[in-house]
Amino acid sequence: MSSAKKFSSKMDESVLNELREYAHEENRDISSLLTEAVRDLLNKKRIKPIFQKVSDEAFEEFDEALKELAK
Repeated sequence: MSSAKKFSSKMDESVLNELREYAHEENRDISSLLTEAVRDLLNKKRIKPIFQKVSDEAFEEFDEALKELAK
C-alpha cells in the first residue's frame, strides 16, 4: 500500500463546502474522496489515447472486412 503525502491546494469555497457535506454524508474523509476523484480523472485522461491507438490499429487491420460489411 502506498503512503499518503500531505499537500495543500486551493478550491472554490462553494465546491469545498459541497465536498465537506458529501464526505459527512458518506462517512468518509475528504482525503479519500480527493484521492478517488484524482485517480478517476487520471484514468479517464489516460484511457482516451490508449483507446484511440487500439481502435486505429483495429481499423487498419480489418479495413477490408469493414468495407465489405459496409456494403
